[in-house]
Amino acid sequence: MLGIFHSLSLKSRIALIFAISTFIPMMFTVIFSYYSMSDILTNKLHDSIQSNLQQVRLSMENTIDDLNYVSQQIAYSENIVFKLNAYLVMEQGYQRAKYYDDVKKELNLITFSNPNIGLSLVYMENDRNYLFNSHGVKEGFRLRNDPLLIEGYEMHNFGPHVSMERYNEGYVLSTIRQLNITDREDIYVYLESNFDLTKNLLREARNVDETSYLLVDDANKVIYSGNKQFTYGTSFLANSNVKAGKEAGHYWFREVTSRGWSIIALIPIAEYQQEVNHWVKQMIYFAILFVSLSLIIALLLWKTLYKPLNQFNNEIHLMKNNNFTSEVIQTNIPEFRELTTQFRHMKKQIASLINEIEHKERKRADLEVEKLVHQINPHFLMNTLDTARWLVVSGDKKEATNLLTSLNKILYYNMGKLGFLSTLEEELDSMEQYIKLQQIRYDFEYSLHASVPQAVLHSPVPRFILQPIVENAIYHGLVDEGNLEIEIRLADDMIILKVKDDGRGMPKEKVDAILAGDSYQQSKNGMGIGLNYVKRILERTYAHKATITMESKMDEGTIVILRIPYIKGGSTDD
Repeated sequence: MLGIFHSLSLKSRIALIFAISTFIPMMFTVIFSYYSMSDILTNKLHDSIQSNLQQVRLSMENTIDDLNYVSQQIAYSENIVFKLNAYLVMEQGYQRAKYYDDVKKELNLITFSNPNIGLSLVYMENDRNYLFNSHGVKEGFRLRNDPLLIEGYEMHNFGPHVSMERYNEGYVLSTIRQLNITDREDIYVYLESNFDLTKNLLREARNVDETSYLLVDDANKVIYSGNKQFTYGTSFLANSNVKAGKEAGHYWFREVTSRGWSIIALIPIAEYQQEVNHWVKQMIYFAILFVSLSLIIALLLWKTLYKPLNQFNNEIHLMKNNNFTSEVIQTNIPEFRELTTQFRHMKKQIASLINEIEHKERKRADLEVEKLVHQINPHFLMNTLDTARWLVVSGDKKEATNLLTSLNKILYYNMGKLGFLSTLEEELDSMEQYIKLQQIRYDFEYSLHASVPQAVLHSPVPRFILQPIVENAIYHGLVDEGNLEIEIRLADDMIILKVKDDGRGMPKEKVDAILAGDSYQQSKNGMGIGLNYVKRILERTYAHKATITMESKMDEGTIVILRIPYIKGGSTDD
């Protein structure tokens, strides 16, 4: 031991001496606090017993309530009472047998739907006969079984008593209730609980193996006893206002029910003290084990983990500052080498996931834009093909040919290439084809003003940004006729595209709602899908560098202005 001590570093020796110096006083503290610990554990045991007694009380009260409720359902069932009355007064025959079957089915339906109900039957006290029993019945059936637990006007609760069900020797609770049968006051419904009270409830609630239970009425008379020292009918000499105490070599604990009778748990004093001492010993052993383990773990932590953990913490801080490449941990401990390898692998995965998330976000934006494109196309195609059908029907084949030619060019432009980018020249051509197509359907004029250098026409722009604005101008701006003016110019490295109509216009509140992206208001105004697509595609392509503005006056028209960055012509791949 001395050799091991001298081989330790100065810090480790200090830690060991400090641990030993605290261990000895701690052990004396544990030993001398025995009585205090005993009091704590005694209170804990008391609380546990009282809690279990409370659960027993609630279970018994719930069982009684279930029995009373089912008996009430039967007694207040006009159908059961009527058919039972008819059965009793009718002579033998088919109809009497049918009444018997009907009553039995209804009784089974009520009792079987409640799992707490065991034996059930209808008993005629004067005849000492029973009907409609759900299970076999013992010979010498008794309607009233001691003890009487609760006495009511037409309903009484009994128990615990031995079950009247054949082959069942368990203790149950029972309820009888008088049925309102004409000229008969001796007919009762009899119900039993569906469990062995002493096995399923009282035995499972024991805190100590030798625990026994009593039931006493409001006069402290024993009405059920599981202990030979306290016989049925004797007085339990205890103050009903006290919940615990000592009596005849037992600790007792009381739980009073809402109806006045009480449940009492009896534990022999020797068993009770043995249980407390067992708990105290366990606590002492646990304290010794805990202190020993603490000393060993403290030495190991001090000796081998402080430096690697400190280095590991530094590398975590580097990663927190977005430095995913620095490596500062140097250790010969195999576990830390494995941890370091896993951590560095995790850093690479995090960096990869960040890149993947960025890619997915871009992909999601693309899919949302594509979804909006598909939302626009069906509406446009439906109107165009409907117009073509009517032109063919009217015999205007030339106009139909022009319309379908323009439609073909628009579809080729929108779907004939991959990606979202095109050139400004191609976008203008597609827009002109769209206007020609719409002029066939509507009587309006338009003018196009383009004051941009030839090179700007080859500048890449998002595909399909002018047609939705022109469509809104035609459908929601112009009335029966009007002018549509399109102006394009270059200013400060920005391409400005202006679409103006002299239609009905709109109030400022509607303009603000459209620009604010209020999807509900947009759908009400009929302006949502197209402009929402243009806003999303500009945001996706140019972030915050591109803008869309609107100016409108009632009965004077609307102007939509797009400002997008000028990019020299080149590839149009997305």
